[in-house]
Amino acid sequence: MLRAALESRAVTELIPSHLSSPVPHPDRTYRCQNCGCSPAAEMTFRGHRGLILAMQFLKEKGTYCRSCGLAIFRTMTSRTLVQGWWGWASFLITPFILLYNLFARRKLNNLTEPAPALDGSSGTPWSPGKPLHQRVTIVGLLIPLAVVGAIGYAIATGGAENKVGQCVVASADGTDVDFVDCSEPNQGVVTKVVDSESQCPADTIGVVEETYTSRRGRLTNTDIYCLGPDPS
Repeated sequence: MLRAALESRAVTELIPSHLSSPVPHPDRTYRCQNCGCSPAAEMTFRGHRGLILAMQFLKEKGTYCRSCGLAIFRTMTSRTLVQGWWGWASFLITPFILLYNLFARRKLNNLTEPAPALDGSSGTPWSPGKPLHQRVTIVGLLIPLAVVGAIGYAIATGGAENKVGQCVVASADGTDVDFVDCSEPNQGVVTKVVDSESQCPADTIGVVEETYTSRRGRLTNTDIYCLGPDPS
C-alpha cells in the first residue's frame, strides 16, 4: 500500500499543476436558442437603415452563445455601417446604434466558448465571420467623415466674408459673378463685404452685387462686394 501510494504521488508530481487542475464545467443555466450550446446569455443587438425620407429600426433579441451572439453583432453592425447614414435623422441616429452595439457586445466577453449539450441535442453554432475591421463594410465609417468634412469646407470657404481678398469677374448686368485667381484678368479684388454701397471704403473702384437664393427657394440674399485695385 505504501509503495503504491508513493508511486501514485511520484506520477502526480510529474504532471504540471496547470494540467492536473480540474477543467471547469460550462455554465449550463441557459442554452443558445440557435444551436443549443452553453453557456449562453440574453442579449440584444440593433441595426438601422436610412431610407432618405423614411427609416427602419432593426432589433435582434434572444439568448445566444458566444459564437452565435458574435455573428449577430457583426452582421447587424456591419450592415448599419453602410445602410444607416441615408437621411438627416438617420445620420444622427446611426452613431448611437453603433455605440449601443459596442456596449451590448461586452456580454460576449463573459462567455466561454460554446460547449455542446450533454444529451447531444445541440447543433453547430453560427460562424462569427470576419471581425468588423476586416470587412468591406468598414468603409461606411468614411461616410460621416466625408459629410462632416464637406460641411466644414463649405463653412470655411462659402461665407461672404471669405470672399475678401479674392478677385472678381462680373457680367455687365451683375447677374453673373465669378471669383478667379488674381493672376487672371479681373475687375478688382474684394476689399469688404457690406450691406449697402455707402459702407464701402473711400478708395473703392467699383461695386459688385451677388444675389442668390437658398436651396429651398424661400430666401433671397444679396451680398455687396467693395472692389479695390488688383494688387498684382
